[in-house]
Order: sequence, then C-alpha cells, then structure tokens
Amino acid sequence: MSMPYNPALDGVRALSILAVVLFHCEVPGARGGFIGLDVFFVLSGYLITALLAAEHRHGGIEIGRFYARRALRLYPTLLLMVAVYVGLAPIFWPADDRWLSAVLAALYVYDYALAFWELAYTIGHTWSLGVEEKFYLLWPLVLPLLLRTRHPVRWLVSAFVAVTAWRYGSALSGPWSQAYFRFDTRMSGILLGAIAALTQIKVSKHLLAVACVALLVLMALPSLPTSHQTEAVTLRITLAELSAFVLICFAAEHGGATFLASRPMVYIGRLSYGIYLWHFPLVLLLRDTQPLWITLGVTLAFSFTMAAICLHLVDMPLKRWRQKAWPQARSIA
Repeated sequence: MSMPYNPALDGVRALSILAVVLFHCEVPGARGGFIGLDVFFVLSGYLITALLAAEHRHGGIEIGRFYARRALRLYPTLLLMVAVYVGLAPIFWPADDRWLSAVLAALYVYDYALAFWELAYTIGHTWSLGVEEKFYLLWPLVLPLLLRTRHPVRWLVSAFVAVTAWRYGSALSGPWSQAYFRFDTRMSGILLGAIAALTQIKVSKHLLAVACVALLVLMALPSLPTSHQTEAVTLRITLAELSAFVLICFAAEHGGATFLASRPMVYIGRLSYGIYLWHFPLVLLLRDTQPLWITLGVTLAFSFTMAAICLHLVDMPLKRWRQKAWPQARSIA
C-alpha cells in the first residue's frame, strides 16, 4: 500500500536530529535538546500507524512483509556502525566490553540494559532504536485488534495516560535512568503519534506557535543528564510529546510548509537516521578534551558525511531493490 510522500515530515526529522546533536555536543542553549528524541518517537508512531492503518483498510496488514521492510530499512546502517565500533574500540575505547555492547545494540535491547545495568555508553545511544523496534514488532499485531473496536482513539488516549503515569511512578520511585530508557515508559510519545494518525486533527497557527515556543524553551533549559532529572523524565517529556503532537499534526496537514519542506531541511531529515547513529561515539571522543567549535564542527562534518554515504550507497540501492521485489509496498518511514 503506497502513501503520499510528505516533505514537511522530513523537515520535522531534521529539527529533531539537530536538537539531539547540539545537546550531545553540549552547546549552550541546547542543554535540553534530548527532547528531539521525543519528537522522533511521536513521528514514528504517526508514520507507522498511518501506513499500517492504510494497509488495514485495503485488505489487511501483511505482517511478514512489514517486518522485512523495516529490517531492510534500519539494519544495514546499524550493523555497519556497530562493525566499525567493534573494529575501533580497542584503540579508542579499550575499557569497553565491545562485544557485549555490539550484541545489545544489534538485538535492540540497549534500552533495558541501560535502565538496569552499569554499561559502556559508547553506542548506548542505540537505546532509542530499541524503543522503536519493539513498537515495530508489536504494533502490526495490536493495531488490527484496536481498529476493530468501536472507539480506537479512546483506547489509545487511555494507554497514553497509563504509560505516562507509569513513567512518572518509575521516576519518583527509582533512578531517572529506569524511567528514561525503557520501552514501557517511553512508548507514550509513540502512542500520541498513533493518535495523530487516526484523528487527523487540524491545528491552528496560534496553537502551532505555542507548541514551537514550548519546544524551544524545553530545548534551552539545562536538563538530563546533569540536572533536574526527575522533572526531565516527567513533565518535560510530556510537554515535549504534546508539542510534537501539535507540530506533526500541522506538518501532516501542510506537507508543503515552506520551512519544513525546504530542500535543505528535507535532505537533513533523510540523513537523520545515519546522523544519529554515527555522531555519538565521535562526540564522546571529542567533547571532554576539545573546544566546543571543534567538537561541533567535526561531529557535524563526520556524521553528515557518513550518513550521506549510507543513504546513497546502502539505503537507496536497497530501497530500489525492495520496490522491485514488492512493487505494491512502499515504506514511508
């Protein structure tokens, strides 16, 4: 089942990845940039739910094909990054248990590993991929059941409230890491994205302005992992998710939105997965010993270059092959 391409959603991806990179580089004014991941989670929930709901309406979800498309889209670049890490770890990160880290990343379980164990964090940023991968595994099985109910959106809203309350309880009763990293505490944003896909709410420009200001304020406020940790994994994440919900509803309705759909933003959005995978180990090498301008400049140059290589030499050839193999299937995410 094909879906129309929406360039503004790639623009949302671009904003998200830039926020995360600035946060990891410890750029002043971006100390709350971890909320870029919350925007990613809402966007993933929206895109995958929209795709699967369309398939459901036109004859049913082909679960095996969906899993295969996801694997071909996500695994090659991840495994390439993990292989490079394993090769370079003895030189740059000799204290790491590199094989354990590689297995945790490749199996998408770094989210629970970081929540409960003391581990090397060099490729620990793959925890967020673990959150999304569990959603990809479960959602094609759950969504058809949900769509058969009389009020699927009510169920989703109830689930969002329940997961949010569960994360708040975890944050107030234990270390912030257990509330922050786990799939069961972080799928609230994904559920909001699913709500956006099934409701198609129209957003006024005034509400959009409020959401954008909220995201900018959240990004500027110092937070994880240095301070305000309980507040960060409770109120700030919820506000970021709700603001992202508004932004994505607007982008979904206005696919040609001038700034979000501009060519530079769309291209950065297309690179966002690769940028996310490649930037973090380099940031760890640079940020404690180098000036900010070197850390940021080298990280941006390296991660954009590696992401472009992966996009044009790995992802796009695989996508062309996939479209020949499954001519009626086109993944939008």
